[in-house]
Amino acid sequence: MEQIENLVQVETGPRHVIQGTYQGVRIEVIAGYSIDSDEWLFHVYLHDNQGRADRLTDRPTSHRAHSLQDAFDQGLELGVSHLKAT
Repeated sequence: MEQIENLVQVETGPRHVIQGTYQGVRIEVIAGYSIDSDEWLFHVYLHDNQGRADRLTDRPTSHRAHSLQDAFDQGLELGVSHLKAT
């Protein structure tokens, strides 16, 4: 994965949030455990310097992972891929 700066987990609890900066854009991954599916569901947001946030994932999300770390990794990778494509 590309180098993401200032990577820090900023929230734990019912939802877990990690954020970091790539090319001046803050990538935020929000994940929560679903007891129904026994998976971690996650959303990805991109925050630019003007305060605008773009959601890269649908609601309800179809993005799922087998662990919290996988959710964070996949979400960050999705954010980086999107930024590289634009």
